[in-house]
Order: sequence, then structure tokens, then C-alpha cells
Amino acid sequence: MNKKNSGYNTRRAIVLVSDAYGGRGGIALYNRNFLKALCSFPGMEEVVAVPRSVTYELEEMPVNLSYITTAVGSRLKYLMKCMQLALFEKRVDLIICGHLHLLPFAYLLKLCHRCQVVPITYGVEAWTPTSHRVVNLICSRLDAFISIRKLTAHRLMQWSGIEDAKFYYLPNGIDDSKYGVAPKRQDLLMKFGLENKKVVMTAGRVDSTEFDRRKGFDEILEVLPELRKQVPDVVYLIVGDGDDKKRLAQKAKGLGVDDIIRFSGYVRDSEKADFYRLADVFAMPGSNPIFDRYPFRFVFLEALACGVPVVGCKLEDKSEVNDSDANALIIQVDPNDKKAIMSGILEGFTRSGEGAFPEMESFYFPAFQDRLHGFLTQIVNQRK
Repeated sequence: MNKKNSGYNTRRAIVLVSDAYGGRGGIALYNRNFLKALCSFPGMEEVVAVPRSVTYELEEMPVNLSYITTAVGSRLKYLMKCMQLALFEKRVDLIICGHLHLLPFAYLLKLCHRCQVVPITYGVEAWTPTSHRVVNLICSRLDAFISIRKLTAHRLMQWSGIEDAKFYYLPNGIDDSKYGVAPKRQDLLMKFGLENKKVVMTAGRVDSTEFDRRKGFDEILEVLPELRKQVPDVVYLIVGDGDDKKRLAQKAKGLGVDDIIRFSGYVRDSEKADFYRLADVFAMPGSNPIFDRYPFRFVFLEALACGVPVVGCKLEDKSEVNDSDANALIIQVDPNDKKAIMSGILEGFTRSGEGAFPEMESFYFPAFQDRLHGFLTQIVNQRK
């Protein structure tokens, strides 16, 4: 964009994130989308982002993004880099804080640059007071924040006492150009023995941590013995890698369903859509009490974008129970009720093959970008 003719003053922003480019998981993907959308905001001259960790090779980035990785892996180095940005960085108009635990670093920057700090909140990390008093104190003084989920926003506002704070709702968004309804890849059908099968799929980290246990894999395994009686050609495809694969395989054997389980292992981003299209139903009804029952998880949206019906958890919080998009897109079940899970999968089979879901238009990247730009315009105008 030609800055002289854009009609906007040039702006600069600093973003502190746990991870984004080169990161693993949903938060990293959300942060990549956020940075991409922030960099395209009219008049945005430069965005300086500082991640706490980098796991994989860095992806392609916007030309006006400076992604500083020299402080990765060290809290002391991260503090020193933030001090450097506070003392020596030229004019900054906005500071985005990508995790509550990074708020002390963000407020250090705020003291020097005298601009607004806007945190982003995701899930369980913001539901209750943190273990850090300084972070909790800063939370109690927030004027505005962005949240991926309404439930998260309301819980943060409640425990921190900031019911009057401005809350900007910015749910997940995906790149629709990477997905879409298309025929199943014949080579993958043959590789996993899925020809003429009814395929139930769950995708995610197959990890043994307390947080990752019972987030959907176990629940589907436990209904398979009964499900196969009603759907004799059913197969369960588990997509993802992690150290819990051996336990799940042993559990499947104990349940007598190991012959209809397929483990894909790690799947590259470039092939994810092809794997989603193998499924007739995507199911992830996690019963873990600390499992975030977010109705618009990336794996849900990615499956839906490929025309695959999704079975997820029943929404019970008053902030979400009447969400029209969630009710239209997600087959909601009680994750602690095996009969309900099986009924949800059977309903999904009846919806399979119907094509694209029109409600998905709200969750593609252009809509995500437009929402963020609208929020940023409000924030900039308030500052003026």
C-alpha cells in the first residue's frame, strides 16, 4: 500500500506471543492469523513480534513483520529483549499481549511507550486467577481485551472484577483456500484400508499429559464395540502424533476393536485437507473436566470446511448455549454419555455428503481479518 495515499497515519505495533510462526498447536495458528491480519491493517508500517518458543521451521511471513527469535527459550533473554524494545524502540502505537503470563512484560513496554495494551485470551489460562499476583493485579486493571471465546471473556471479567471492560470477540478463522469439498484421495483410502468404509475421525495431539487425556480419542474408542454392531463397516481413524499412541492401541485391543483402528501419525499441513476428506464424521467429544469445549476449534472448522459433519461437546454455558453458528454447525452431545456420543455419530453419518456448510463463511480468514480491523479502528479512535 502507498502510505502517502492511504489516508491513514503510519502505525507500529509490538506483539508478545507464546508462539506463532514455527509454533505447534491451535494457539500458534491463531497467533499466525492474528499477526497476518494485524500486518494488513491500513497504515500499519511495522509489527514487531517476540515469541517465547519456536518448535518448527518458520513459515512465510508478511513483509512488514519483524519476528524476533533471539529471546526464545529463556525468560531472562525475553525480559532483556522487552527492556530493549522499551528503551530503544522508536514510536509504538499499540501493544498486543498474546498470553496473560506475558502481561508484566507488556506493561513494561507500556510505561515507556505510553500506549494501550490489549491482551488476547484463549481458554483455561484465563478462566481462574493465575498463580502470579502481578498478573492478577494487571488483569484487574484492564480496559479492553480480545477473546477467542465468549465463555473465556465472561470468566475473566468475573474473577478479575472488570465487568465494565471492553471485550472484543474474535473467534478462530481458517484459510478457506486450503480446504473445501473434494473427492477422497484414492491412494490414502488404499493405504489405510478405508475403501467402502464408514470413517469416524479424530485429529489432535496424541499426548499423555493430564490436559490431553480424554479429549475425544478414549470416548470414541469406548463406543466402538456397540457402534460397529449398528455400522458393521465402521473404521476409526486417529490423525496426529504423540506419546499416548501405545496406550490407545492397547485399549483398542482390550475393547476388541483394534482391527478397525487406524493411526495415521503426523500429517503435514499440506495434506490435512485430504485427510479430513477421508472422514464421514469428525468426532471429538472430550470428557476431561479441563478439556476446553470450544465449539470453533481449528480441527472442527477445518473438517467442516471440507464438508465433514462434526460431533462435539454439548454447550451449557449461558454465553454459548444459544450461539446460532455453534448450533447449526456442531452436533452437540454429552461427552459422558456413550449412548449420546453414538447417536451423534449416527446423526453425522446421515449428514455426510451434503456438501459445504454456509455458516462457515463467518470463520474464513477474510471475516477474521475484517473483525480485527474493525476492533483496531475502535481502539485507535479511542486513543485519539
